[in-house]
Amino acid sequence: MAAIGCVLALAIARPSVSLGSSTPACSTSNLRLDLVQESAATSHRFWDLSLRNVGSLTCHMKGYPGVGMLDASARLINVPVDRTSGVQVRKVVLGPWQRAYFTFGYVVSGPCLPHFFSAYGLQVFAPNTSQRMVYYHGRFDVCSASAAGHPQVWPVRPLLNTL
Repeated sequence: MAAIGCVLALAIARPSVSLGSSTPACSTSNLRLDLVQESAATSHRFWDLSLRNVGSLTCHMKGYPGVGMLDASARLINVPVDRTSGVQVRKVVLGPWQRAYFTFGYVVSGPCLPHFFSAYGLQVFAPNTSQRMVYYHGRFDVCSASAAGHPQVWPVRPLLNTL
């Protein structure tokens, strides 16, 4: 009986993937942007970020967040961040304090010296919103698009490690 209670608690605690037709779209004023983890592969860096519903009502989101890199003065750097292809786009329903996750990835400056630029953070627009959130990371160096292609963003998803 205790095992059933634990399974039920886990099912309730996670955001769901559903139609979300009865919930409003999440608004920026009820979301908080957080870095969850960083990972690395040869010459690549990946940041897993979350959009947490800090409001009191359930909401939903679907699609790609809008992401741009920022300079040391929090101004947008004119380098596009491309959407990844071949990844399933899902509608994620978030109860209060639940998170939707997305990933930002880029190639580090090392293999493309001297063709790189420095960024200091990200501006993020949750899917289908028009108000920006800012994540300040501190300096990170990115290969120029001509040397390694553009940085990339993945769509929101309900679980952290499920690309």
